[in-house]
Amino acid sequence: MRFAGLLLVTGAAFTLALHLVGAPEGLYHWLYDHLLSGLDVPEEPSQGSLDAISSVSLIGGLAELVAGMAVLAMDRARK
Repeated sequence: MRFAGLLLVTGAAFTLALHLVGAPEGLYHWLYDHLLSGLDVPEEPSQGSLDAISSVSLIGGLAELVAGMAVLAMDRARK
């Protein structure tokens, strides 16, 4: 159980670090430009969609951190 908890905490740190540097929005811009090029869509994605991507990234990272800490606490309590 400790290994799973450590993996969750490590993944959360990675997710939150990527969120802090703006990687989810950058990836979204790249995908938007490359996958939708040539289609009748606006040049840039809407601010609402960028905010949604940012929120999902932050909430996902925090949920992963809470889950990892809970698993580590259960592992410690089990001993």
